[in-house]
Amino acid sequence: MKKALFFIAGFAAIVSCKNEGSKIYEINGTEKYNHQNYKGAIADYTEAIKIEPNDTVAYYGRANAKFGLHDYKGAIADYTKVLDMDARYAPAYERRGDAKAAIDDDSNAVIDYSLAIQMNPKAADAYVKMGNVVAKQQNDTGAISDYGKAIEIDAKNSGAYYARGVAKNRLEDYKGAIADYARAIDLNPKNTDAYYHRGLARFDNGDYGGATTDFSKAIELNPENANAYLNRGLSRAKNRDFKGAYDDYSKAISMDPKNDGAYVSRGNAKLAGGDNKGAIDDYTQAISISPKHAQVYYSRGLAKSKLGDSNGAIADYERAVRVNPRLAAAYYESARLRVAVEDYKGAIEDYTHIIEIRPNDADAYYNRAMENYLLGHRENVCADLKRAKELGNMNAFKKIKDLCQ
Repeated sequence: MKKALFFIAGFAAIVSCKNEGSKIYEINGTEKYNHQNYKGAIADYTEAIKIEPNDTVAYYGRANAKFGLHDYKGAIADYTKVLDMDARYAPAYERRGDAKAAIDDDSNAVIDYSLAIQMNPKAADAYVKMGNVVAKQQNDTGAISDYGKAIEIDAKNSGAYYARGVAKNRLEDYKGAIADYARAIDLNPKNTDAYYHRGLARFDNGDYGGATTDFSKAIELNPENANAYLNRGLSRAKNRDFKGAYDDYSKAISMDPKNDGAYVSRGNAKLAGGDNKGAIDDYTQAISISPKHAQVYYSRGLAKSKLGDSNGAIADYERAVRVNPRLAAAYYESARLRVAVEDYKGAIEDYTHIIEIRPNDADAYYNRAMENYLLGHRENVCADLKRAKELGNMNAFKKIKDLCQ
């Protein structure tokens, strides 16, 4: 009954004489709201308003019920009506901010949270919510400041520590993030998200054992978290527990067959273990889910190359660079295979792309010179050899003497 008490106590100071009929509808509306019967609550609050047109309690309750039905614009209208009648009622500013944030009216949501704080400087949750909106606007530094103010007001606000940890992690302050997640966990040991995100921060900070432990705890608290299995697999792989990693990738896939990252990671494990056909199958599944993943095409190309399917590999390298034209490794592998099948012209085009991406790549200049030599394009050979020599390719020194003097 906490919400009912909140509605009644929250407005006790601003309600004077009121029609008994409207009070009954208010009570019924609050009871229905507490049982998540939002439509019924709206109907009762509306009847209360008909009897008492200036009934702030009914407007506020109806606004909350509309919010519960995701009628955010309707909720905003009712919160505004409350504030028209009592401009100093802080909870209505905060809740209107929530509704505006829900429809991505972020700037006005921040204004409402600021007004709520102005009315009640101890409103720690309003600082947290404002921080969330500011973070959504990619201002993590500002968000950290807001979360810090919430913590100053309420040192036991687990949500504020957790949210600040997320913002710090995005700024790559992994140690600061880990400390905030730890505090959030101390205050709420069942906070599975804090364990999961601390695992991510520990992974990024190079503590793969600690990351594995945190992901395991997140899984214990929420066994349905497929991403926790995936990331535990990545952590285990870093610690060379390849069997454990493989099992985690497979578990993530069984739980979420659309988890392209799990297919990619399991494909990488298979590729490293020499199961090239299995790797191709997993990469193909990942591509069917997310076709715009250049690295997966590249990795599938590597697996096809190892199976002797040069044409299939080249086709995948071409797909990779269509998605990411700056993926130099794909051009290199493609050029290597083209040389093997004596497609020197195609190899030259690949090396030219590499040079466009990396103008100081000595090996690309040297290799392009050699393919031009094989095609008899002597006029292009010496310029590339000279540039390769300038960039430090030792083979170019000898070739210049043989071919350009």
